[in-house]
Amino acid sequence: MPLSEIEMFNPMNFVTPPRRLPRADRADTRDADVTTACAGGCRAPNRFVTFALATLALLAVARTADAAPQGAPLFADRDLGDALAQAVQGLGPDARRIEIKPSASAAACASAPGAAPRLALLAHAPSRAEIDRCSQTAAGEVYVVEIGRQAVALVVPLNSPVWRVDAAAVFRAFGQNASDAPRPTTWADIDPGLPRLPIGLLVPAPGSRTQHLFDALIMEPGCGRVATARMPFDLKSRTAFCAALRSDVPVAQRQGGARDVANWAAAAPPGQLAIVSIAELRQLDRRVVPLLLDGALPTAANIETGRYPAAEKLELMIVVPYAADRAQRNDARTMAFNLLAEASIGPTGSLAPAGLIPLPPPERIAARSQAVASLEQR
Repeated sequence: MPLSEIEMFNPMNFVTPPRRLPRADRADTRDADVTTACAGGCRAPNRFVTFALATLALLAVARTADAAPQGAPLFADRDLGDALAQAVQGLGPDARRIEIKPSASAAACASAPGAAPRLALLAHAPSRAEIDRCSQTAAGEVYVVEIGRQAVALVVPLNSPVWRVDAAAVFRAFGQNASDAPRPTTWADIDPGLPRLPIGLLVPAPGSRTQHLFDALIMEPGCGRVATARMPFDLKSRTAFCAALRSDVPVAQRQGGARDVANWAAAAPPGQLAIVSIAELRQLDRRVVPLLLDGALPTAANIETGRYPAAEKLELMIVVPYAADRAQRNDARTMAFNLLAEASIGPTGSLAPAGLIPLPPPERIAARSQAVASLEQR
């Protein structure tokens, strides 16, 4: 039976306090005269008995520790980006059980963790086929809960003219493998309705989450709209093909965050763009202006409805083996609550400054309810 919202966050639902023995059952550690009788009525020295008892106690503790469950692990995709991955690692007392992996779903779906439920924070939504394979490999049920989104924006300096762009125009402006001949040097060369301003770009640090989102959500769709016969078929080669940037127009690469963008905005000539995360855009409201992309601004409403194209869902995958017992399910539920709490995924939560765009309040409540339902004993 699903728990209420109040019951969900009551730690007493998940933790049973240890039973305290009656005073008469406890050993009196002040008694130093510990002895034992032997066959001949001899009396063993106290220090040997004490040593033997201590050794037995240590062996018992070691066996108990080996038998105790290791808890539900939380894996996080490395592609989430350093800022968000580090923020996730700082969540509550269970942070020591959070592991950053090249593929969090592969780690969570493996059979190695045994019967313990596991959670995986994914940088993209898994396909139906991936979920089915995971269920077979882990011998259990798989649930996917959306916890928020990440997005990027194209911005210009505050004193620059603004104009509308779409993914195809961005690819034609900056893509090394665009088929325009001659290659455009101004925006008007791409579309007469765009300003006659020189093309230029500030790109994020290589390998960053912002760079990945730009490549996957702007460059690759734009590449697909103006596809040529040279476009590779397989996904990895196609991504590299579409993400390659021109070297014959001004393209600069930053290594830092919002401060680097602010410095760029103070000196960049009109016509140049920069790619920023939504978290960086919040810090740059007096330095830059976002452009409409495919007719939409990167507002919370447009991102929530899916109208803004350069946004990607973040998903929590919950893998529950059929053999998981109640204690293991409760442990995983506690871990899920740490991640899904308002203090984590809410507008003022710890993950928002790291790039998470929060869901609306009803959807955040629904996410917690889904986590409860998925981890109840069947």
